[in-house]
Amino acid sequence: MARSKMKLEYIRNNASRRSTLRKRSRGILKKVEEISVLCGTDACGIIYSPDEDAPQVWPQPLDARRILTEFNNLPELERTRKMTNHLAYMQERLNNLTEKVVKSENANNQVEVRAMLYEGYSGSDFAELSAHEVWAVGNALDELMSKVFEKMRVMSMNLSAQAQTGGGVAVGPGAAPAIPEVGPSTPAVMGDFVAVGPGAAPAIPEVGPSTPAMMSDLGSSSDGGDSDEDD
Repeated sequence: MARSKMKLEYIRNNASRRSTLRKRSRGILKKVEEISVLCGTDACGIIYSPDEDAPQVWPQPLDARRILTEFNNLPELERTRKMTNHLAYMQERLNNLTEKVVKSENANNQVEVRAMLYEGYSGSDFAELSAHEVWAVGNALDELMSKVFEKMRVMSMNLSAQAQTGGGVAVGPGAAPAIPEVGPSTPAVMGDFVAVGPGAAPAIPEVGPSTPAMMSDLGSSSDGGDSDEDD
């Protein structure tokens, strides 16, 4: 059966507090010994108890004094580089808790604003909302509309790019016109060009056996007219 998690607070019962101190002290000194043996580093532990005259020390007091002397002889910057105290620890923990509280408040505000938006979609006139809540709903609507317009802009650009490459039909404002495909029923551009619309160039007929040569016919016609007049 899993052991229940102990609440981290001062133990007011004297007997329980003394028992906890003895058990935890032995555990801490055992961990210090394990770190020193496993990692091959100098370590020592000193625990003072209000119920005992001499402190609990690991390893022997002479070895612990040597380690402390070497530590105190280090430069102050190196000695305090990774050091922390109770005040710094509590300040860091307070900052972490404050950050969590702020995140929770923001999440709750977003949920409340969404609920008010759903009420508006259902036909509510927001008569019971305060000025702050109305501003929050308005900001949320502005953000949603900005996302919608941005999505529409991206979709329009994608459709326009597809139309320009012949891969689709452009739909929406500012979209490029569709480019028709050329097939059997499409007249040739240079041969059977068909002009449609005001100001368009006239049709250019094909030249074949049944088509009279314009320059030769014009010349023969003028010659014949002159001969008749001479006669």
